[in-house]
Amino acid sequence: MNSRQRIALIGLSTLESLGIRSILRDGWDGTAEYFPSFEEFYPFSEKMAGYIVAADIFIYNMDFFLPRKMKTLIVARNVANCADHSGLLMLSAKSDEAEIKGKLKEFLAPQDDGDDTRGDLSAREIEVLRLIAAGKINKEIADELCISVNTVITHRKNLSSKLGIKSASGLSLYAMMNGFI
Repeated sequence: MNSRQRIALIGLSTLESLGIRSILRDGWDGTAEYFPSFEEFYPFSEKMAGYIVAADIFIYNMDFFLPRKMKTLIVARNVANCADHSGLLMLSAKSDEAEIKGKLKEFLAPQDDGDDTRGDLSAREIEVLRLIAAGKINKEIADELCISVNTVITHRKNLSSKLGIKSASGLSLYAMMNGFI
């Protein structure tokens, strides 16, 4: 993530927001804007380069955040250790200052767009992925989404290419492990 960009602080407490802003002032010249709720944030969502979000807000709004997970840092309040969770960048509110600075530096680092396509699933691809995970065949998916079977096949090829997963069972497992179903 580049400097001079805007990031959103969503659903954090005032103290968390002030602390993160204070840390960000050292070496980053972008703007961090505070939003107490997802509803207040959403009208401005497309103007933001990244999102630092409370875990509960993330969970209730996964449809928005999962496709943008490469630009999202989740703040977990009641977790002492935030292990890797399917590529999600997480920060414990109980972390020490050095760990917080490290996670923020990782979050603000420029993303390698050429290498990571996992976070780039379109809304339609996610819909197709959910229906595949529900056990639907191409014809049923096409009927439900009002698209042609050829379009469904194209979406499946794109999913396989982006995720490196060829089988329907593998796609189903991916959907389940990444919160799409």
